[in-house]
Amino acid sequence: MSTYEEVLEAWRAERSSEGLTKLPEGFYKSIAKLISDLRASLKMADTSTLRARLARAELSNLEKIARDVFWTRVEKSIMALMAGRGLEVEKLTPEEKELLEPIELSFIELRKFLEGLLRGELRLPRGPTPVSAQAAEAPTQPQAQPKLPRRGLMLVRILADVPAIVGPDLRAHGPFKRGDIAFIPAENALGLIRKGLAVEVELREGAQGH
Repeated sequence: MSTYEEVLEAWRAERSSEGLTKLPEGFYKSIAKLISDLRASLKMADTSTLRARLARAELSNLEKIARDVFWTRVEKSIMALMAGRGLEVEKLTPEEKELLEPIELSFIELRKFLEGLLRGELRLPRGPTPVSAQAAEAPTQPQAQPKLPRRGLMLVRILADVPAIVGPDLRAHGPFKRGDIAFIPAENALGLIRKGLAVEVELREGAQGH
């Protein structure tokens, strides 16, 4: 559990670094505990005493530090995604990882949309088939929509043998052999892609029936 001084030092390090720093283990839990303890002590203290005034000042500083550290790290992560880089997962806290990985998935879809747009195609998120701008304007006959995978899964091609992995659904997936194609939880898929062990496979309407 971090002390007030350790939290302050971590904040200074984050502010002075261009990239993400490695926060102490349990950083956000420590801040929550410190704030909770200070609030509890203020409820029982005589508000006119020096101790109470010092506690209020310390609480105010902790709240400012918590906001600044959190949003600074979120901003750094978003800027990395906008530059086409992935999240620095090894430097994220468990809380940040859970909050930011869905945003990383959204940025993947945003890049795909823009890439298609620059090719003259209108690609809907997770859409089965790119549509040219010219075709999008022409009237079309209603067509049955292809069946898409469940939300939260990604289709990947495995590039090397991978042992069984446990997904956020607590189910085992795999093991996989090189060349296997499988739907796995997006969180696991992104991890394999970052390590160069898999690539995402885009679904096409013509491939759904195979």
